[in-house]
Amino acid sequence: MSTALEELMHAALAAAPNRRDDALAVLRGQLAAIDPAKSAPTHEPYLTLREVGQRLGISSATLWRWQVPGHSLGGRRRFRLTEVEAYLKTEAFERRAAALRADRKHHAKRGGDPKA
Repeated sequence: MSTALEELMHAALAAAPNRRDDALAVLRGQLAAIDPAKSAPTHEPYLTLREVGQRLGISSATLWRWQVPGHSLGGRRRFRLTEVEAYLKTEAFERRAAALRADRKHHAKRGGDPKA
């Protein structure tokens, strides 16, 4: 019969390095343990760009211009709302939005259509 310490050692040796580091931090009291029952992943549906736009109050054309991240499912692009919301908070999005604003300003000064 193995002891709890032996079981702990076997689990630590079999775990991925990042999992070992997390477990060690929990044992040292540096990180709170996560209850799997409380953090069970919830199912998030894949949405069309139009559905994401409706939920965020942004047109689907704008989301397309912003190049929000999505997934190819059956040859169709689908999006997860949480991934789009996270992207809209990143520096990559801020750079993309700034570039689009600059392009629009440039074309407005020239009197041209930015889509042409």
